[in-house]
Amino acid sequence: MMVDENTIVDFLVRELGPEVIYLFGSQTTPELTHPGSDVDVAYLSSKKLDHYERYMLAQKLASHINKDVDLVDLTQASTVFQMQIITKGKVIYLSDKKRQALFEMVTYKKYAMLNEERKRILDRVTESGRVYE
Repeated sequence: MMVDENTIVDFLVRELGPEVIYLFGSQTTPELTHPGSDVDVAYLSSKKLDHYERYMLAQKLASHINKDVDLVDLTQASTVFQMQIITKGKVIYLSDKKRQALFEMVTYKKYAMLNEERKRILDRVTESGRVYE
């Protein structure tokens, strides 16, 4: 069963005031979603939450939609995770197109630089078929 995106958006806009909300993970792929699937949500917001506050907000949203929720502040995520979310996720709310475009552009740039930095390592893994020597 797919989750009601409007309920998530309404809740987070009221509680967090985000500029962008992404839905990602199994909820964006109907054939991977099952009754026990959690809901993966990422956001960009000027309002900063510490880990505990974000965890509590995720729990509050979870009780609101009756599903487990993973709530990700994109500014705190790794470059690889950011890239996965913006390329495979779905924007379900957007109030600041400029903020989204800037964030995505910077993420693509950081990801390209990361791939350049680790190219030698990845090539060696590909050639040998092993991560460790």
